[in-house]
Amino acid sequence: MSRNGFLKQEATAEIISNVASFCAECYHPVSENETIFYDMHKFRYLCNLCQEEIENQLAEASMRSLDQSSGLFS
Repeated sequence: MSRNGFLKQEATAEIISNVASFCAECYHPVSENETIFYDMHKFRYLCNLCQEEIENQLAEASMRSLDQSSGLFS
């Protein structure tokens, strides 16, 4: 269920009315039964597109970090 700090959920009427009626990144309105993602690092709800974009950015940053770090024996 959790991918890199994101929890996949279905937007319910309760979530929409009590917590988030729009994506915290792009402000796209959230519709009931839409797949949304809870960002456990920044404590916010994101739409599918924003979650994918942020996940890609995190993966790229991780790869850059691995490329720049020295190895165990170097």
